[in-house]
Amino acid sequence: MARRLAVFAVVALIVAGTAAAGLWFVPFVAGVAAGLLPLRRPGIVPAATLGAVAGWALPLWILALRGLPAGATARAIAALAGIPPYAAVAVVVTLLLAGLQTLAGAWLARALAPRRSSAANGDLGREPDEVGGVVPGPAVDR
Repeated sequence: MARRLAVFAVVALIVAGTAAAGLWFVPFVAGVAAGLLPLRRPGIVPAATLGAVAGWALPLWILALRGLPAGATARAIAALAGIPPYAAVAVVVTLLLAGLQTLAGAWLARALAPRRSSAANGDLGREPDEVGGVVPGPAVDR
């Protein structure tokens, strides 16, 4: 639980800082980093996804608190994007995009990262055959 909370906080702070600087792709990078962590640590990718959403929400909230026309800008962008011209819809779509970027990055990292065989998976002593199956190892009679 503490590890997931730490991942959430770190990703939220990094994404918030970089989103304020205009680096909109950082949730994808955070997803790649979360996807490269071992699969034995469940909950890291969802924590990173929620952290990225919170990280994008924080600068939007700060802009609105400062009295900048964040709502008017969101309505204009929503109208140009073809979604209903309501500020809330544009903000929700923006936050969903942050989450989708993170999930896509994690998926890509897990799809492309090589998987290692381990004794816990029971893969020791087995080799792939020519059709992609697994040939029993030396400890198994044929």
